[in-house]
Amino acid sequence: MTKEIISVLLLMTVAVTAFAGEDRIEVASIDKDYPLRTKKVFTLPSVTEKYEYYEIRGDSEKEMRSQMRQNGPVWNDGRKYHSITSWYWKWDYGNDHSSQDCSVDSFRVTLEITFHYPKWARTDGAPQPLVDKWDGYMKNLITHEQGHRDLAVEAAADFCRAVAKLPPVLSCADLNREVRALSRERMDQLNADEQEYDATTIHGTTQGALFP
Repeated sequence: MTKEIISVLLLMTVAVTAFAGEDRIEVASIDKDYPLRTKKVFTLPSVTEKYEYYEIRGDSEKEMRSQMRQNGPVWNDGRKYHSITSWYWKWDYGNDHSSQDCSVDSFRVTLEITFHYPKWARTDGAPQPLVDKWDGYMKNLITHEQGHRDLAVEAAADFCRAVAKLPPVLSCADLNREVRALSRERMDQLNADEQEYDATTIHGTTQGALFP
C-alpha cells in the first residue's frame, strides 16, 4: 500500500459589491459536524481573513463618493467598485492506493479571503452628521461583505464534506479528476450563490450599504 500527497493551488474568484495597513485573523465559523471517514484525516477548512484599504478624502458626501469612484479597487471586468471581497482556496490530500483501488487518505482545504474597503481620512472639522452617516454606512457595508465571506466558507466546508464521501476508485488519476470536479462544482455553485446574494440585497442596498 502506497501513500502519495497531492497539493493543488490556486483557484480564485471574486465577489463584488458596488457599494462599498493589511491584517490577518483566523476565523472559525464552520459547521464542525460534517461527516468524516473513520481512521482517515479530514480536517475543517483553515480560513484566514485579510483586510486591505484605499484612502478617500473629502468633507462632503459628493467629494467622498467621487473619491470612492476614483480610487476604488478594480475588478476583472475593468470597472472600479467601492469595495470587493476576493478569495482563493487550495487543497492538499493524500492518496492511499493498493493494487485494487485508490482512495483519499487525508484532506485539507485552506481558504484565504481578502476584503477591500475604503478608509476615510477624516479631518477634525468634518461635520458630525457626515461622520455618523459614514460610520453607519461602513457598518452596513461590512455586514454585506461578511455575507460574501460566509458563502465562501460554507462552500469550502461543503467541498470537504463531498470529498470525505468519495468511494475508492480504480486509479489515483481517476480520484484526482473526481476531486478537481468536486472543486469546480462547488466554485460554480458559490459564484451562483454570490450573484443571487447580490441580486437579493441589491448589492447591499437593502442592508443599508448605500452612500450617501
